[in-house]
Amino acid sequence: MAQILIEAKDLEVTYNVGKSNEFKALKGVDVEVCSGEYIILFGTSGSGKSTLMNCILGSLPNSGGYFAVKGEEVYKYTVEEMVYYQQVMVGIMFQTFNLIPSLTVLDNVALPQIFASQPIEKRQAKAQDLLDRFGVGHTSHKVPTNLSGGQQQRVSVARSLVNDPEILLCDEPVGNLDSRSATDVMNTIEEVNQRDGKTIILVTHDAKHLPYAHRVYYLQDGEIIREVPNPEKEQIKEVEEPGGGLVSEIEHLTRLFPYVSLEEVRVKSLINFLTQDINFDQVQALEKVVYRYICGTLSDKELRRVLRLRLENGGVGVEESHAREMARELSKLMQRSQEVSRFRKLVKSHSAYYRHKYIKRLRRHLEKRFELKLSDAQKRGMNQALTDRLMGILRKEDFKSRLRRSTNREGAGLKPNTTRAICDYLEKLIAQGVAFEKHKH
Repeated sequence: MAQILIEAKDLEVTYNVGKSNEFKALKGVDVEVCSGEYIILFGTSGSGKSTLMNCILGSLPNSGGYFAVKGEEVYKYTVEEMVYYQQVMVGIMFQTFNLIPSLTVLDNVALPQIFASQPIEKRQAKAQDLLDRFGVGHTSHKVPTNLSGGQQQRVSVARSLVNDPEILLCDEPVGNLDSRSATDVMNTIEEVNQRDGKTIILVTHDAKHLPYAHRVYYLQDGEIIREVPNPEKEQIKEVEEPGGGLVSEIEHLTRLFPYVSLEEVRVKSLINFLTQDINFDQVQALEKVVYRYICGTLSDKELRRVLRLRLENGGVGVEESHAREMARELSKLMQRSQEVSRFRKLVKSHSAYYRHKYIKRLRRHLEKRFELKLSDAQKRGMNQALTDRLMGILRKEDFKSRLRRSTNREGAGLKPNTTRAICDYLEKLIAQGVAFEKHKH
């Protein structure tokens, strides 16, 4: 069972309390981090991510709420206990390296061991071992200014680990590096998590780093607006997030558009499905209309009307037949995607009978949509493939292979073009169904 290492409940941090420039940087934040997790705090400048990191570091007391590490409220520590916490429990990497230019690389890494009262031979040996491990052992006699940015940051990694902390805090650690050096340092941090079992908390505004994490906390204006587990990594913390195991289009779009809301990501997914021969202005108008539709402020009938309205009147300006077809397709897709959501709930409740009914209904819908005439053996193969994909047992490509496989090998025996079309359509249902669950939560 995962052990909770860091816990924050309704956490608040306020700067300049009682003054005219009082500012609440964290507003009722809830966070749980388990031992051995890799967590990313993601957001724009001013979102509160660095404030949260500094609170964990022990340098910024919370103004309200609860904050504890290993069940102990850090800001109730005595001075001696806080010194021990910051020496032994946490290590930190900075964007600007913060190496002392007048000291050699070896002495920079060994420095924290001085304050831990370690003898010189022991601290230098440990520092050298870490430098060797991270590929900069040959620089130990140099001063930091003679090193490249990537080398300096690997020295910073070694220094942050010299006291063997349980938690490694990384504050925009590759913000000053070129892309190749940044990748090397990010891979080094991941190695520290996977090989050493260190708990990583990394602050960043760069979406390309998100796949490294087990979970990502998205911050905006001092609040956590969503928590997203990485479906491509085995989770340490038990996650209630719907869609576990399913890498859907929504997860990929979230990485492409990390600063937009979940509803806006869902809209982009649906627009990809609906747009055909319409211009850019119409696409922009359609996004707004679909947003209103998935938020429940437009009925099916009103949707058709707004699709037909001219652009200057707040509509999309598509022809009657096209508007009718768009509305029909969108309505059907949303209905079926909500059935995917219901199926996911039935998986958790172990209701096999009702799961089977949903799968049969979905298969019949696919048969009708793609004009399929399936044998009993093909129906059984498709039922099982659909079940395994919706439960997250099969990945997208594996599902496609299962549909093509012959019925003698428990497949559905479908042609490649049909398989591709069914797979693409099902992924749209999965993306919207899983996102619908997240929205309801």
